[in-house]
This record gives sequence, C-alpha cells and structure tokens, in this order.
Amino acid sequence: MNKRLKILIPIIVGFFFIYLTFELTSPEERALILGYIGSAKIEFVLAAMLLGASADVIRGLRWQLLSKSLGYKSNKLISIASVFMCYTSNMAIARSGEFVRASVLSSYNNIPVGKTLGTIAAERVVDISISLLILISIWVLQYELIIESLFDDELLLYINENIGVTVFVILAFIIVSIILIKKIKRLRRFFNTILEGLLSVTKLKSRIILFVIYSLLIWTCYILAFSVIKFSVPELSVINSNLIFPAFVVGVYSISLSNHGLGVYPLAISLFLVNFGINTELGLTYGWLAWSCQAIITLIFGALSFFVLPLLNASD
Repeated sequence: MNKRLKILIPIIVGFFFIYLTFELTSPEERALILGYIGSAKIEFVLAAMLLGASADVIRGLRWQLLSKSLGYKSNKLISIASVFMCYTSNMAIARSGEFVRASVLSSYNNIPVGKTLGTIAAERVVDISISLLILISIWVLQYELIIESLFDDELLLYINENIGVTVFVILAFIIVSIILIKKIKRLRRFFNTILEGLLSVTKLKSRIILFVIYSLLIWTCYILAFSVIKFSVPELSVINSNLIFPAFVVGVYSISLSNHGLGVYPLAISLFLVNFGINTELGLTYGWLAWSCQAIITLIFGALSFFVLPLLNASD
C-alpha cells in the first residue's frame, strides 16, 4: 500500500496543480497562453531542446569519470542513455529514475549495483551543492529586488527589528533537524549512502578538473536552455533579464514535487514572476514552454534508449 501511495501521490500532486492552473485562469487567458505557445519561434525552441539534451549527454560523460575512479570501464553510449532513461522513468514514477539508471549501469557495464548507486549519489550531492551556490549567489546579488517584491514592508520591518529572534529560530530549526537525522535510522542510512558515494569524487585525482568542468557545463546548458525561452515569444521580452536566473532556481526546486515537475513547474514559474508584475498568462507561457522542451527531449531520447540498449546487448 505504501509503495502505491509513493507512486500515486506525485501524480496526484501534478494533476492537482494542472487543475489549479486551470482554475486560476479564465478561458480567454488559457486561449492566450495556447496562442503564445503556438506562435513560439521554432529556432529558439529547438535551441532550448538542444541545450537541455547537451546537459544530459555531458552528465553521462561525467559519470564515466566516477566509474573510472573506482577502477571500472564503462560504455559511453550506455552511460549517456542511462541518464535519459533515468529522467523518463521519473516522468512515469517519481524518484524511480536513479534506481533504473543504477541498474542499467550495473548490468551493462558489469559494475556492482551498490557502487553505481554510490556514484549517482555523489553526483546528486555535487548538483545539489551547485544549485545551493546558485541560490546563495542570487540572494546576495539580487537581495533587495527579491526581498522587496516577495515580502511586504511590515514583515521586513519585523525581521529587521527582531533579527536576534530570527537567527535563533533558524539555528533552532537546524539543530532540531540534525537531532532528527541522527535518531531516524532511514534518514541516517540515506545520508551515509550519500557520504559513501561522495567519497568516489575524492578518488578522481587528476580527473577532478574535468569533473568540475563537466559539472559547470551541465548547469550552464540548463540555464541557457531556460534563458533561450525568453526569445521564443515576442511578448516574453517584457520579463526583466534579472528575473531569469532566480526564476530558473524556482523551477529547479519545484521539479521534485511531482513527476518531473508536471503541473508544478509552470505554475511555480508563473507565481514567482507575478510578484514582479508579469501577468499570469505570460508566466505560464514561459513555464510550460521551458518544461515542455525538456520533457519532449527526455521522452524522445528516453524511449530510444529503452528500445535500443536491449538490442545492443542482444547483439553482443
């Protein structure tokens, strides 16, 4: 029963947000959104898809560095295909992709599945760290813009006058979180697995520079893919370029709430942009175009990977 709930809840969440989007928009606004999407310039849409696909290809190449650090040889095509299979699986069943990818990498490269899971965990730690660095950078560089737009003056005044209380609450939350992590066995095992996987990064030695370059290229491609969407529809030009970076981060953190961000991602982008005077239909247009570009690439190459890899294995 619990397994069924884990599968069903993200799907229900995704469709709930699609329903919520439907309820928040009028028939005229929905027609306008579809019109904007239909008029999107194909060259920019294809560029977004190409950049998104490039990020996933580089992700596959990056994983090979970790497998080599553990003393295993891996097939380049299988490594890349496993990434697309991972994301395609996540679209069907939330958070199933990592296990699918680990299984594929293990069976096709003859690597123990525990080690492939560890290396994938290491990648997750690196990517989460980069996303947090991006978030912190945005907070530092665009502090006034974001704070003034997202919070009213009274709340800001309260925080300013009670900074000691605010810091205490944050520290208390961190301490309680650490205590809970230490006490709950499942969480402790999870963090231990991440730690073990992270150790594979320390074994990269001379390959560490290439690993860092690959990691930066992955996120550069994702950011560029998101940014290119702004130029696909003329009406999106009203969105200030300073908002693209923080909007990207909002999208990144919304993806995990449902299957590949279904329903959640576009609405999150729209709700963020509304705070800066961008109307709902333009925000949803941006969100749905950005989400669709990545989803289409994932489905196409993921389906090909699921179909082709067994054939390659059979021919060996």
